[in-house]
Amino acid sequence: MSLENMKAMLNKAAEQKYGVGAFNILDYNSTKAVVLAAEKLKAPVIIQTSAKTVIYWGTKAIINWVKELAEESKVPVALHLDHCKDLALIQDCINAGWTSVMIDASSKPFEENLSLSREVIDMARPEDITVEVELGAIVGVEDDIHVKEQDAHLVNIEQALEMCFTLRPDCFAPAIGTAHGLYKGTPKIAFDLLENISSQIDIPLALHGGTGLSVEVFKKCIALGCAKVNISTQLKYAHIDGFVNYHKAHDTEYNPLKVIDSQYKKLEDAVIENIKIFGSEGKA
Repeated sequence: MSLENMKAMLNKAAEQKYGVGAFNILDYNSTKAVVLAAEKLKAPVIIQTSAKTVIYWGTKAIINWVKELAEESKVPVALHLDHCKDLALIQDCINAGWTSVMIDASSKPFEENLSLSREVIDMARPEDITVEVELGAIVGVEDDIHVKEQDAHLVNIEQALEMCFTLRPDCFAPAIGTAHGLYKGTPKIAFDLLENISSQIDIPLALHGGTGLSVEVFKKCIALGCAKVNISTQLKYAHIDGFVNYHKAHDTEYNPLKVIDSQYKKLEDAVIENIKIFGSEGKA
């Protein structure tokens, strides 16, 4: 199949109350693991690239990996730029063939966030590219976005509704108490706030900071409108652990392909685990 944008994928998920996994890839091997895991479970999937990953590999290499895998796949695959503050990089990804982008202006004053988000929507819509916007501060570290816990705040309901009604983004990421990275304690999720927002808009919501949440929290957030579920940190750990664990078990063996295969299996297992939790198995 050719690459798709997220609109139909997420609208269907929101209507049927399941979540589409959005997995942050690191290289060709992790990209392959995500797509083939989704194919095994007949699930739609979103390949996510951080700004750092795009800058490291370049747009040409990444789009070639993803297009090759998507065209050989029988499941819907979207390519999404995650948490980007740089409008020039967003434009580069749009030009290169990304099918979805996220403008993260959540650290800006509300009016500036609106303005920057509107600018990206104006860049993307003519190319039939979906746009995700964010409001509120999410605890933790995502790429170069650092938010101190004491400064983190939940999304303002009035501003959330204004942003959604004014801009009509394709996906909305509200801060509801989740965190990027690994949780140091039990997260306090504002389910009432999530329900309040989702009951008043018809835009699919994105759940950020998915790694480490319980199955019960995932399922409740999805039931309350989170059609897109982000997983990044878990794949980073799978990528490193796949290497480290193999080398510890075979410390005299220096066969790179076996190490790469160990990483692949660890990554694929993580993706399969999450797809099953999110309820998107068989939804392709």
